[in-house]
Amino acid sequence: MDPTDPTDPTDPTDPTDPTDPTDPALLAQDNDEVAAILAAHLAAEFPAQLIVADVSRGNYPEGFTLTGTGADGLEYTGTGVLGALNFEFSYFCHGDPTPGDPSVPCDGTAHHSHFTLTQTGAQAMGEINMTAISRTAEWEIRDIALAKARFFGTDALSLQTSVTTAGVRADYDLGFEATYTQVRYLAAQSIPTLGTIDFTVSVDRTRDGDLRTFDATAQVTYGGNAAPTTLVLDGVTYSFDLASGTATRI
Repeated sequence: MDPTDPTDPTDPTDPTDPTDPTDPALLAQDNDEVAAILAAHLAAEFPAQLIVADVSRGNYPEGFTLTGTGADGLEYTGTGVLGALNFEFSYFCHGDPTPGDPSVPCDGTAHHSHFTLTQTGAQAMGEINMTAISRTAEWEIRDIALAKARFFGTDALSLQTSVTTAGVRADYDLGFEATYTQVRYLAAQSIPTLGTIDFTVSVDRTRDGDLRTFDATAQVTYGGNAAPTTLVLDGVTYSFDLASGTATRI
């Protein structure tokens, strides 16, 4: 190892060499900022989830267009725009939850849809602006005929953003892998009232010229019947305010 060699991964003078800090305050700050980004992302996605539930019922809001129905008329494709986000999607529906049940029209009477979504662009929630978004989600959306959409499935997302704490800005490049389990929206509700999302998170953080690369795990549990919604990130619990998209360490 040669600390004078800028290509040496242990060179302390190389600003592109990731560090492994031991300061508990710095580690806690990184944790809090990642929690803030994750909460902002989740709150910003609620309108998109409600839209894809509506599309699964055959209802296309402004900005979303059906582009094809496949050879049998039951495999739907489309595009959409929501703010600075662009969507491409495909989906089909089943009449009941029985495995192997044949496809049926996505006309609002089906039991569930299988929805594949790609998303690119930018969005903001509160003070957090998220750019370079690239996302692919594969959801099964159940109970669409009851207007009580429940989301199951996987989600892969990358984005860039920044967070300022005590006047110091940190730039983040994050990747998420997520699994949705029974994330339910009740009729006429714009936020989830039940369910969990499990995340694995990969993080590149740059603050004052210091680069840190690390991984984390997280779980969001949506509260129902007046129970709080929580975000647990690497064992630290946060209260998640769904309206503002903020996370507060408990």
